[in-house]
Amino acid sequence: LRSVLEKLGVTSIKGIKQIGEQKNNSTTVALIDEFCEAIGDLSRSKTGALVVFERNTKLGDIILTGTIINAQFSGTLMKSLFFDKAPLHDGAVVIRSNRIHSAGCLLPLESDREIYTELGTRHRAAIGVSEVSDCISVVVSEETGTISLAHEGKLYRNFTKTTLKKKLQEYLVKSSHEQKKKISSKVTVNPEE
Repeated sequence: LRSVLEKLGVTSIKGIKQIGEQKNNSTTVALIDEFCEAIGDLSRSKTGALVVFERNTKLGDIILTGTIINAQFSGTLMKSLFFDKAPLHDGAVVIRSNRIHSAGCLLPLESDREIYTELGTRHRAAIGVSEVSDCISVVVSEETGTISLAHEGKLYRNFTKTTLKKKLQEYLVKSSHEQKKKISSKVTVNPEE
């Protein structure tokens, strides 16, 4: 106990905050690894899936349309939620704070009617929720097993589990750190104080 208190005495508050951020980033990286393995399995078996990663914009209204799970992330749990006989398989799973927060959620559909004929409902919903928030949506097509990602109203297709992992790390690990840096850089101190 004395050793811990001594370390706290020499560690700045900023240092403690950075330790917390590093732990959160390592948890997110581990989640992304397990998530991509599970998505790869769903893709191989052509099991349709739609997963939304909540970021800064809270998805409370969308979460309320589903069933609250609030469980530690597990690839096995996620795959079982999308099993075609499972009661929640047709809706979206929302991941909040590295946890499976809810399942069976209904999402808004994309607004571009020209895409309507080319894509299924899961893809249109992935695009739609990314138009109204800063979330990242991942879709597995049940017809082809193709993995797609939606962000800022755009759909990116034909991911492998490796390329998906890189893209999710870019969006969920690097960008969260960069977003915090942007927010802190907007706060200025009056030099005359």
